[in-house]
Amino acid sequence: MVIQAFMQLTPGIFMIFYHHSLGKTSNKKADDRSLSFILGAEICIAIIFLAIYIIVSFFVNEKDFPSNIFLWIMFGIFLLEAIITFFFYFRPRSKKIAKSKNTTILFIPRHITENLIYHAEQTKNRSDTIVLGMVACVFELIFTLPLYIISSVAIFNISINVGFVFIVAYIIIATIPLFTIRTLFRTGHNLAEIQRSRVRKKTFFRLVISISFLLLAILIFTTIITR
Repeated sequence: MVIQAFMQLTPGIFMIFYHHSLGKTSNKKADDRSLSFILGAEICIAIIFLAIYIIVSFFVNEKDFPSNIFLWIMFGIFLLEAIITFFFYFRPRSKKIAKSKNTTILFIPRHITENLIYHAEQTKNRSDTIVLGMVACVFELIFTLPLYIISSVAIFNISINVGFVFIVAYIIIATIPLFTIRTLFRTGHNLAEIQRSRVRKKTFFRLVISISFLLLAILIFTTIITR
């Protein structure tokens, strides 16, 4: 949940979307549209999580599930994610784009970034806004998909009865950054102020995400050697 809450792609797209909505419409309409974006993000997280949860449920009755092979694979994935997020999650802006390296350019290719920004700026109706929120979450799957998998396994190992509660809690925590940005805009902050705040916290975000991935890898490794 902590890792999901500190992901920066969806909040970054949401921030750009809200800023341009304010420039085109009234504050009330921009605020209403922002809820559509958040709804899209919630729908995407719920669909993916439930799909993984259902898939995992087919393996729960297997005698050796989760097997050591599965745990070793997850250990390797989370270890790799820790390294990737520390060194490559944020990358410096190209000199062709700007002189300043003090930015929050993320891991995705430049053409995808430009496409997402373009749609964030051009979105006009509620359905497009919901889709934008869903698409933004999809591009983070390289980091979040392993979280859905290990969370689903953990739910079945603890208690199937807490599954629904856990998924709802996960969705709420994952969208806290979006509600935070929405609140900042509603209380008079502008895009430049919010972006400066994100830049200042960039190192903190990187450390929290990478350390959390590393802790997950360590916990899985501990599980393997104590079985």
